[in-house]
Amino acid sequence: MNTPQQETLAELKRRLADIAAGTAAAEAAAPDQAVRSAGSGDAAAGRAKAGAGAKASRRRRTTAKTPDAFKEDGFGEEAAADEPWLDTGEGVSGPGKRGGRKSGRQRGRQEPQDPGQEAEPLSPEEAYAEAKAIVLRQLTASPKSRRQLETKLAEREIPPDAAAAVLDRFEEVQLVDDAEFARLWVRSRSQSKSLARGALRRELTEKGIAPDLAAEALEQVSAEDELESARALARKKLQASADLSDRSVRDKQTRRLVGMLARKGYSPSLGFRVAAEVIGEIRDTRSDSV
Repeated sequence: MNTPQQETLAELKRRLADIAAGTAAAEAAAPDQAVRSAGSGDAAAGRAKAGAGAKASRRRRTTAKTPDAFKEDGFGEEAAADEPWLDTGEGVSGPGKRGGRKSGRQRGRQEPQDPGQEAEPLSPEEAYAEAKAIVLRQLTASPKSRRQLETKLAEREIPPDAAAAVLDRFEEVQLVDDAEFARLWVRSRSQSKSLARGALRRELTEKGIAPDLAAEALEQVSAEDELESARALARKKLQASADLSDRSVRDKQTRRLVGMLARKGYSPSLGFRVAAEVIGEIRDTRSDSV
């Protein structure tokens, strides 16, 4: 069974696949347009223009998405009317994985013609398009909080104004949603890693989730859920071969269990309580079987 996080990622990838289909259609139409526009010019100039156009096409792919496709994806009428915002200028997946990706320091600048010349900063339009391409690549890999995306854009030297504008727009169409990200994170990590609310809160803080959104997401995990999760962890981790009739062995196993639970965010008081319960259960079971 897929986790909620995997389902959300699958939905996001489906949306981006629709965008990629629009990209392919736009690229397929581009050669015919280039031939028609060059027909009235001189042959040499046409070849030069076509070569430059091909190079630009490889560097900056255009994406296109129809209003109907936006409606099917659930973005609504407003997003359908504003379709051009999602034209990344680079396609959904950006440059190819082999040899086409620029280094982090080059992403926010135009490459100079002269190797000794200082690289020129991107224009506002280019910076905006580059920021969108980066964000789409990041979201294709996995859901991200706004803070995580801000950090990634800063690493790529995207101007703050362009980064903020792109992230604001992604929030409008709910591709970036810290509240939903926090809910999915808590649900996934509490189930797959058996983390307690304390550990989950720390992780959400590290990812830039606001305290009120974190508190709302953590409401999914009740005190009873946390207790049952701690018991399951302790039963799984307790060494079945340990001689629990020996007091020193019981003390050692108790410390081991409490330490393990503490690393997952459970309080010491809960850890000692659960360790005593589980050790007692196993001792009783062994006594009954004798």
